[in-house]
Amino acid sequence: MLIYLLTLIDNEGDRQTFTAIYQEYHVQMEKVALRILSEHNDAEDAVQNAWIQVIKHFHKVSEIPCEELLFWLISITKNEALMILRKRRKTVPLENWDATTEVWNHDMNYQEIVALFTRLPETYRVTLEMKFLLQYTDHEIAQHLGISETAVSTRVNRGRTLLRELAIKEGLHL
Repeated sequence: MLIYLLTLIDNEGDRQTFTAIYQEYHVQMEKVALRILSEHNDAEDAVQNAWIQVIKHFHKVSEIPCEELLFWLISITKNEALMILRKRRKTVPLENWDATTEVWNHDMNYQEIVALFTRLPETYRVTLEMKFLLQYTDHEIAQHLGISETAVSTRVNRGRTLLRELAIKEGLHL
């Protein structure tokens, strides 16, 4: 796929930059797409579509700070995965997001999940996204956010509680 994507870029310097970004972040983007879509072929499609979007907006890459590049790429990947979900009208069970805890007993569609996440305070939303979508460890989240692992655990627990409360207010039975 990389060779095909490189044919869409005119400038040799941009090809080298794109190749470096692709090699560094491709696997993480696939993991996110797989968590949303479950089907490997769908996830590959979402990631390929995401890379095409990156190429279309490649002029923005140099403006994005290095520490935010992964989150930009993940956002694009999530959007592409969501479009595939809309086309296929699939649902994503929240219970599969964290295999170690059985928090959710209800299948919600991806749009409902996104709507609930956007209503969370940023502190909790960012922590939950890093934990469940990006699959970062508490240690990695703590390092990235500059907080303790205990604070990460607290934010995850409080975020889950708030998410559950929001779902109940919306009439979604968990």
